[in-house]
Amino acid sequence: MEPVNDSMSFQVAAQVVTLRSVLSDTLRAAIVSGRFAPGQKLVERELCALTGASRTSVREALRQLEAEGLVTLRPHRGPSVAAVTAEDARHLYGVRGVLVGYAARLCAEARPAAALAAIAAATVALEQGAEAQDHRAIVRAGDAFHAAIGEGSGNPVLQQMLVSVHNRLVLLRNLSMALPHRVREGLAAYAAIRDAIAGGRAAEAEALCAAHNDAGAELALRILDQAEAKNTTREKRAG
Repeated sequence: MEPVNDSMSFQVAAQVVTLRSVLSDTLRAAIVSGRFAPGQKLVERELCALTGASRTSVREALRQLEAEGLVTLRPHRGPSVAAVTAEDARHLYGVRGVLVGYAARLCAEARPAAALAAIAAATVALEQGAEAQDHRAIVRAGDAFHAAIGEGSGNPVLQQMLVSVHNRLVLLRNLSMALPHRVREGLAAYAAIRDAIAGGRAAEAEALCAAHNDAGAELALRILDQAEAKNTTREKRAG
């Protein structure tokens, strides 16, 4: 009996997995960037036209994003971008506070040169974005700042968890950062975190990151709670 040629079957499977991964990355980026808003219906036909992928591939990618909490799949209603409720946000911010604090502690203990340089550069970019009142630049620099801390932690599992939570909170983060006083407070917090990490003050860096997360959470939750209260009142009046 001739041996089975496993290499070819594996190659085909790998190509399928790669396509699914690329498509998931593309749709994830579209959601995280705000191309699709929370609660927006995702029409498979339009996603196929947008990505050039088949409907089967799009459906597989949507199932992956559902597992990540970014997409909601409802029977007979189709897929839509998941909306983060106030309760969801409380849980997510709670987890994020622990993760970012731990990442900052590890980064301050290790102080890798590349991470320190990236953190410093991101802080400068934040200041420049604030001066120019460029919200998108501020968001990009904030992402780079936290990514550098994650890289500097040296813990790839922690990095992956941070990205997962970040992707679900990103639109709420944009909501809170849109307020001028939040931007000013954020700049001071980032500078303090940068200095603590560069100085190797691990406990201080951890506490500062956790406090910065909590400040953002408090504001975002206040806005979400107010919005949900208004919706409840509107529904009662309509009923």
